[in-house]
Amino acid sequence: MDIMELLFETIPVVIVVSLSSIILFIQGINNCKTCGYQELSSKDTGDIPIGSTRFSTIKRDVTKIVIILLQIGLFGLLFYLRYEQDENDNFFLSIALVICWFYALILTVVSITSGSRKWGWIINTHLTVFYVTATFCSLLQIRTALYSHVNSITFPKLKRIQIWISLTNFILSSIITLIAITTPKGPPLINNNRPVFAIEYCSLWDFIMFNTVNQLMKKAYYQPTFNDSDFDQLPYSLRTSTLYNDFKRWRDHSLLYRIVKANKKVILLQTFFTIISGILYYSPFAFLYRFIEFVQDYQVGDRLEWGLIYVFGMLLSNVVLQLSVAQVWYWSSCILQVAIKGQLNSVIYSKSLKRHDSHVTSLFVDDNEDEKKDDLEDSEKDEGNDNATVGKITNLMAVDSNRISEFATWWSSIIDCPIELCVGFYFLYQLLGSSCLYGLLMMVFTLPINHQTAKSYSKTQDKLMKARDRRVDLMNEVLQGIRMIKFYAWEKNWENRILDSRKVELKQLRNTYIYLTMFDLVWIVSPVLVTIASFYIFTKIQEHELTASIAFTSLSIFYELRFALNILPEVFMDGSQAYVSLKRIEKFLNEDEIADSGLESGENILGHESKISFEDATVTWNRLEEDIIEEQEFKMKNLNLEFPIGKLSIICGPTGSGKTLLLMSLLGETHVISGKVNFPKSPTDPINYDLNPSNWILPNSVALVSQQAWLQNASIRSNVIFGLPYDEERYEAVIKMCSLEKDLEIFEDGDMTEIGEKGITLSGGQKQRVSLARAVYSRAKHILMDDVLSAVDAHTAKHLMNNCILGSFMKGRTIILVTHHIRLGLSGASYLVAMGNGKITVAGAINDLKSSGKLNTILEEADSRSEDVNDSAELAAENVVKDDADNVKLHHVIGSSTASSSTMVENAENEVNLDNVQKTKKKIPKKPKVLVEEEARPTGAVRLRIYKTYVRANGHIIFWSLVVMIYIINRTTQIMESWWLKVWSTASIEDDVNNNYTSIHENSPFITAVNITPVSQAIIPIYSFNQQVNRILSARILSSYYNNDSNQEYNEAHSLDYYLNIYILINLLSSVFGVAKFTILYYGGLKASKKLYKVLLHQVLRAPLRFFDTTPVGRILNRFSKDFETIDSKLSGELSWFITNILMTITTTFVITAITKEFIAAAMISGVIYVFVGILYTKASRECKRLDSVTRSPLYSHFTETLIGIATIRAYGATKRFMQYSFDKIDTNHRAYFNMWIINRWLSIRYNLTGAFVAFFAGIFLLYNINTIDSGLAGLSLSFALNFSEQIMWTIRRYSLLEMSFNAVERVCEFSELPQEAPAIISPRPPAAWPFGGKIKVENLAVKYAEDLEPVLHNISFCIRGGEKVGIVGRTGSGKSTIALSLFRFVEPSNGKISIDGIDISSIGVEDLRSRITIIPQDPILFSGTIRSNLDAFSQYEDFEILSSLKRVHLIPSELEQITASDASSSRTLDRRGSVGGKSLMSRRGSRSSNVYDNINVFKDLDTPVSEGGKNFSQGQRQLLCLARALLRSSKVILMDEATASIDFATDEKIQQMIRTEFVDCTILCIAHRLRTIIDYDRILVLDQGNIIEFDSPHNLITNHESLFYKMCQNSGEFDQLMSLALKKGNKDV
Repeated sequence: MDIMELLFETIPVVIVVSLSSIILFIQGINNCKTCGYQELSSKDTGDIPIGSTRFSTIKRDVTKIVIILLQIGLFGLLFYLRYEQDENDNFFLSIALVICWFYALILTVVSITSGSRKWGWIINTHLTVFYVTATFCSLLQIRTALYSHVNSITFPKLKRIQIWISLTNFILSSIITLIAITTPKGPPLINNNRPVFAIEYCSLWDFIMFNTVNQLMKKAYYQPTFNDSDFDQLPYSLRTSTLYNDFKRWRDHSLLYRIVKANKKVILLQTFFTIISGILYYSPFAFLYRFIEFVQDYQVGDRLEWGLIYVFGMLLSNVVLQLSVAQVWYWSSCILQVAIKGQLNSVIYSKSLKRHDSHVTSLFVDDNEDEKKDDLEDSEKDEGNDNATVGKITNLMAVDSNRISEFATWWSSIIDCPIELCVGFYFLYQLLGSSCLYGLLMMVFTLPINHQTAKSYSKTQDKLMKARDRRVDLMNEVLQGIRMIKFYAWEKNWENRILDSRKVELKQLRNTYIYLTMFDLVWIVSPVLVTIASFYIFTKIQEHELTASIAFTSLSIFYELRFALNILPEVFMDGSQAYVSLKRIEKFLNEDEIADSGLESGENILGHESKISFEDATVTWNRLEEDIIEEQEFKMKNLNLEFPIGKLSIICGPTGSGKTLLLMSLLGETHVISGKVNFPKSPTDPINYDLNPSNWILPNSVALVSQQAWLQNASIRSNVIFGLPYDEERYEAVIKMCSLEKDLEIFEDGDMTEIGEKGITLSGGQKQRVSLARAVYSRAKHILMDDVLSAVDAHTAKHLMNNCILGSFMKGRTIILVTHHIRLGLSGASYLVAMGNGKITVAGAINDLKSSGKLNTILEEADSRSEDVNDSAELAAENVVKDDADNVKLHHVIGSSTASSSTMVENAENEVNLDNVQKTKKKIPKKPKVLVEEEARPTGAVRLRIYKTYVRANGHIIFWSLVVMIYIINRTTQIMESWWLKVWSTASIEDDVNNNYTSIHENSPFITAVNITPVSQAIIPIYSFNQQVNRILSARILSSYYNNDSNQEYNEAHSLDYYLNIYILINLLSSVFGVAKFTILYYGGLKASKKLYKVLLHQVLRAPLRFFDTTPVGRILNRFSKDFETIDSKLSGELSWFITNILMTITTTFVITAITKEFIAAAMISGVIYVFVGILYTKASRECKRLDSVTRSPLYSHFTETLIGIATIRAYGATKRFMQYSFDKIDTNHRAYFNMWIINRWLSIRYNLTGAFVAFFAGIFLLYNINTIDSGLAGLSLSFALNFSEQIMWTIRRYSLLEMSFNAVERVCEFSELPQEAPAIISPRPPAAWPFGGKIKVENLAVKYAEDLEPVLHNISFCIRGGEKVGIVGRTGSGKSTIALSLFRFVEPSNGKISIDGIDISSIGVEDLRSRITIIPQDPILFSGTIRSNLDAFSQYEDFEILSSLKRVHLIPSELEQITASDASSSRTLDRRGSVGGKSLMSRRGSRSSNVYDNINVFKDLDTPVSEGGKNFSQGQRQLLCLARALLRSSKVILMDEATASIDFATDEKIQQMIRTEFVDCTILCIAHRLRTIIDYDRILVLDQGNIIEFDSPHNLITNHESLFYKMCQNSGEFDQLMSLALKKGNKDV
């Protein structure tokens, strides 16, 4: 027996045991370290075993021990026999085998006794590798034993025993391998009643074959769609909370370091399998070369044994390679990618909870005037902006984190490619000698091109991301301010503005495509150059013969090298994208944080009463450079205040004096330049479910009622309790205190009514009172209230003050109240702070201020205007209704569908009659209506019309005809390349092909070599059936080349140059069309992106308001961000690859079948497997992708909602709770994402292993036909067969990826088909001067919000004369808002009409209507930019007109008007685009000389920045800016909705006077909340329950004792003043 054969039987097992012992030793040392892996219990993870049965593998362990002992006994016997026979060379090998099995026994015993599942799993993995190796070695032992038996003349007893031992060894090794590989890691687990993903407890076989998703694939077969409930819980290591807690441990290091450190183990595993795969990658080609060489050297009658060995070698090496590759991609895509995505998303969200919420965009401008004309000017300026906007932060989650996580999947190619290149070129060197080095030199020449292209691509990517940020920011602002845009008919202007931004983005996208095309060119041409150079040197210079074995093995290696050669530039390209994204995220993470956010620590001393004070503090909104702080930033200097604990303190002052800044400074939301601010911080986990009234209030806990109420997209009750346990008694009391009972009665679903994003379905007063109720219900000891009374009428304000703020629930609680209603709270207040222009004018205890006389000074102005009188129009109407209940029905219920449309202007402030409410009937509980429906998603395959939409957007018939032609030509040239190599390599063969036509029945070497009768009997009939077909095939294909005579003529006729030149020509054609196929689809994709975006934008902007009420902004923004990122960057590439792969699959099948007819049987069998597996995969992956898209929207909505309400969340100490919310939403998204990727692994392993067997059978069929197939055809067939399964797999994968990408088109098309408002323009259009006089005539107007609902307005009719000023009054639900909505055509009448100056408004377009009339809403909406761009968004007015409007609303003092105007005109050149111009801001800084203690009036400079949402201005200032914007329009018809609620009374009186004097010729409709506001109007329209009760002058109504208005005035509490004003107005009119 050959000693080498014995070594091959033994050495692999010895190597495995040696490596196993070393690895186990290292793992044991690492486990002993304190920082090593700690095994977690069920208590730590929350995962508990299913059922009560104890998990045990004892039966399996006993069986394994028995088999190991038998193996030891067998090899001990073999050792004894060999020792007896004096076979000294052999018995040492037997000793080695005995030792190896003893090692297995020791490990098995350790595994049983360790009691650790972790170590049990590790040891079982080591043993399984050992058992598998032993099984393959046993096959070699059987071959050796049988070979000895066949070739021995004598057959001694030892040989017979060796055969039996070998067979027994194989059987026992196979059994123990089966047991070990199917032993589960542990019992099935559940977490929160959801099964945990089986990867946590599955067997090794299920792990490597990805059988863990088999149940999901069954669901895919039986169910039409997936839901989140169909997915198992993520493994503990991939849950967001786990990822975040690991990631934050290295927060002081760079982001890249943190990513690597947190994922070190996964990266090491990824690297290990990558190295293994790289080494094994070309092992199948080594067997391919030997096989083709065998066919080439084969002579009739030779044995086929080595041919079979080479085919089996190809199979085995392919299987091992594919298992290794599967593990690389599992750890890369399923684990590392999901982990990094979760880590980044969670840390971005965490940072957003801690970052300083900046209130300014940028005070810096680009000094380079020459760049002004550049399309990217705006985005380049953003580089100076360190403050992330909502859109930009959303992009960090939607795009940047995704890019980094995707690169984590591919980065291992940096390791893999060099290994593949080294191994590949080693093989090539063995085949081609030094000529392959010249080919390598050609590759080196392409590296500078790659480098320069990658560098340019990186720059373009950076610009593209900035352009995309700007567009998403604009889109976010548009969606946040959509009501203002629609009221002002700005849809077209904003659409053009966004399209201009999109144009800049598309320009960068075009540049990106250009560089991608250059990458494609290098990707295709460089391996071609390598191949041509190598073959040229090999044949032409070195004069070697290019045989089939060399040609096709080289070609296969070159084909694989093509990916290795070019994947590196692609990886560097993706890496440059990831690096840009990494820096963007790192820049965000390095932004300033608020002091002591306490997100992780939550440190607080409960029971310790911290003081609330300012000690020599200087505060400002933003952390800016010193010169900017001194000159530009609003600041408050040298503050010294101490608010009393457990008492009410009042802060007052005019609009813009810094009241909110003072309040936010207490919360730590501002920048403290110097001094100290003392204020307690809420504990971050204040919820305790064992609560009672005695322990409800939590010391040092804080609540905030912000000026602009922030509410969550949830029910009213959820907003009030805000995560606390529901205490019915406390809750009901709070509802009464906050005057919410009547409002809850109005809503059909009561307090379970869903209120939409930002409380969109509630009026301003309702939102404010819900926000107040949340603070009162909370456990906070200290409550800050920022102008909480501004959104409610004075009577309701008095009720809130007396019953709520000064009520029993607030006793002992510290209340700091910002308000203009000073007198209301004086009786219960202990401390007062009066402010003016950022300075404290008066501060002290109320008693001290009284005694000093300072209090009287503060109150004098208030007394002169009686700001605290009870002049509520709505309350008065409510009280009249109660007095006259016999005539007017008490309750008019409006469904939740109507409430969503009443958000425009309607307040619902009304006093609650507690006794009456208690008597009302309890509503029968029912399921509340859902305002925001769950996001719809199609089921099944993507609809054909979606494909048609995209195809048509790319181009028409000529474009697609050209595409088809280019792809067919490209694939044809690729096949010709291989075919021509076959012609070239076989041109020198002179053997007569007729010699190969020997009957297989007579002397087929296949049958004689196999020497197994059943096999030969099975094969012969198959061959007999196809023998004639084979002869015909051989004659057709081979006769022209293999006939001796003709072949000599052929060689004489054509020189080497002939073959080489044609080969070069074919390759050049293939390269040209290879680049062209990508380029043409890039062009089409760019065109489609532009067209689809334009359609979507137009349709969304023209959608009715109801759509925006019921659709979260995050859901809409998802279409414009992530979905279009897919359409822009991925779709054209996916389509190109799919077409390429499907052509390759079809042509490959044809080529192999043409050479070996038998292959059609294998192709059909494998085809059935491929189709079945492919259908399951496509269906499952498609649904996972859809769920991934759908579950992203709630994540983005929650994220956006958090960013808007961050100050409130931090004040309540709810950061941990919101972090947990985000963790849950990220996990929900990642469940779909993780399953989507593991399904890919499930498909790949099955396709690749099937492909290995397909190649195996192709080799068998070639051996079967070896007499009729030459080496050239064999090489052509096998080189195609080796790639056959990979091509099919990628065809299915590419189709699935294409369908996933088309999911983005599907979602875009869904929103591109939204119901639309009435047409913007209807011809004939109204005259340019319309409306001429402002006459409004309403005739029989009836309005329903839906066909199945009752009318809200009941056939009302009235007429308003031009220039008349009409007040509209009535209680909540009377129809005031409906009239306003009807006037702007946001609701269409079911009957009747509205005419303005004789033109029926339903006959003109909504753009013409809304642009000619003006509304001044209560909720002010500003956009990021400058004051100029907000007042004159589209450059329609001159600066003096803008400044005049600011003066009229008293944002600029009148005496400064001329000075300001001249200064503005002389100091700069106007930038009519509304952006800050050049150096103007810096140049003005030096010229200003103001007192360092005075803040500059920023409104004098029209280029003063306005941050996103106008956060750098107070609520009152924002209202005045909106009023100034309305004044610029100079409309004849103006609708007002108490547009001065948040401004001080002095300014309010001036504004009202301005309205009375400057709007003399305008028709004004004022929806009034204060009767004093409208008492001097021309007429009053009194509404109730959709009917007009009265319509007459205030004088006539108030003097008519029977009128409803008279009773309202009586109930208001200021009847004498109202009567006096009405009489004065009446006398004046007379």
